[in-house]
Amino acid sequence: MKRWTICLVLLCFALVSCSAAQQRGMAGDTYVSTARPVFAARAASLPLLTSGFGFARLSDTGVLGGLNVDTWLAIYGKDPGKGPFAVVAMAELDPLWFWNSALYHPFAVDWRPEVIDGMGFEACTYMVSERRDPFLALMDPEAQAAAEKGEVPPRRWVARVFAARSDFNQVKIVLEYREPLPQGITTLEALPYGQANVLAEFEQRAREAFRLGGSVPAASIRNSMANGVRWQYLDEKILGTVTMRDVTTFD
Repeated sequence: MKRWTICLVLLCFALVSCSAAQQRGMAGDTYVSTARPVFAARAASLPLLTSGFGFARLSDTGVLGGLNVDTWLAIYGKDPGKGPFAVVAMAELDPLWFWNSALYHPFAVDWRPEVIDGMGFEACTYMVSERRDPFLALMDPEAQAAAEKGEVPPRRWVARVFAARSDFNQVKIVLEYREPLPQGITTLEALPYGQANVLAEFEQRAREAFRLGGSVPAASIRNSMANGVRWQYLDEKILGTVTMRDVTTFD
């Protein structure tokens, strides 16, 4: 009996130690996951504005009130209204659900695979909608105020998003880089004369905006609430759609 008690204590200690070792959060200005998938990312040259844990809400799931999704964010940038800004996000679903695809931006352009520091992503470029954007209040309070009044915003923003799925499509990683669009550009499908290189140059800056990798001691990882993020608008537009797994296949 004593031997079984000792074994049980050791097992509990091992489980607690394993749980403590697997964490997600911030270490300095770097977002770190020591759980699956092991991952670390930060903006290459932008200061950290806010970071933390919260819940995205996916409405197109059939779940009453929406499906809450564990989400970690790190947002970088400077000069509100001028930019640039960068977002690192990791979202983990309940095991009953999976991400349908890496990306979900119906009106985006320049879809193609990208590699950042050895990690593969799917990428596309899209114009940011001022309505119901979770990050606009941080990036551009003036544009946010105009949108809330139903007025034309003083500027439009363009985003290059890199996304990847992991852990049997249960976890999604999103890197997003944003800048204000040059005056005169109202659509990404047909650029004005003399501005043909605008998107290509922007997308090159986006590729260079993030640094991935690096080892971080688990003890240094912290978590908080990301101030200034409108969590109620962090939904399918940013993270994409999901499907419930067919649980009958596990019988």
